Amino acid sequence: MKVSLVPIAENERPTLERLFQFYLYEMAACLALPLNAQGSYAYRPTLLDGYWTQPEHQPFFMVVENDAAGVEAVEQELAGFALIRRYPQDPARYDIDQFFVARKFKGQGVGKQALANLLNQFPGKWQIRVLVENEPALAFWQSAVRQVVGQHYEHSMDLDVDLMMHFFRFEV
Repeated sequence: MKVSLVPIAENERPTLERLFQFYLYEMAACLALPLNAQGSYAYRPTLLDGYWTQPEHQPFFMVVENDAAGVEAVEQELAGFALIRRYPQDPARYDIDQFFVARKFKGQGVGKQALANLLNQFPGKWQIRVLVENEPALAFWQSAVRQVVGQHYEHSMDLDVDLMMHFFRFEV
C-alpha cells in the first residue's frame, strides 16, 4: 500500500468539508461536541479559509494506492487529510493543524506514511499538537514520531491558546 499526499484545490473544498465531519465525529469523543439540528457538527467554516488564502498553509488529501494482485489497474482511494501550516506563534516551525485518517485505514501505517511524506516534502522544524483528552491520538503520535524521527524529539505539555496540549517538537 502506497500513501500519497495530494494538494487540495479550492474547488475540492466540499470534499474536505465532508471528511472534516468524520474528523469532528472522532474529536467529539474528547471534546463533547454537540450535533446541530441538521445532524452535523458545527464549526466555523473560516477555520479552513486560510488553506487557500495564506501561502504558509498547505492542505493535502491522503490517497492510498492499492495494487490488487492479478489486476493491472491501481486502485486509488481517499484515506484522509493533513492540514499543515506555519505555526502563528513560531513561523519558523511547521505545525500539523489537523490530521485525519479514515477508520478503514487506521492501524495500517497510512498515517505514519503520510507523516513521513510531509517531513520529506517540508524539511525543517516541526511540531505536532495533541489534545490532552485525545488518548488514541497521543498513542498514535508517540509511535509515529518515534518511527519517523527516532528519539530525536521533545515531548512536552503546554497551553495552545486556551487548551492544554501535548507538543511533539523536532527537526528534520
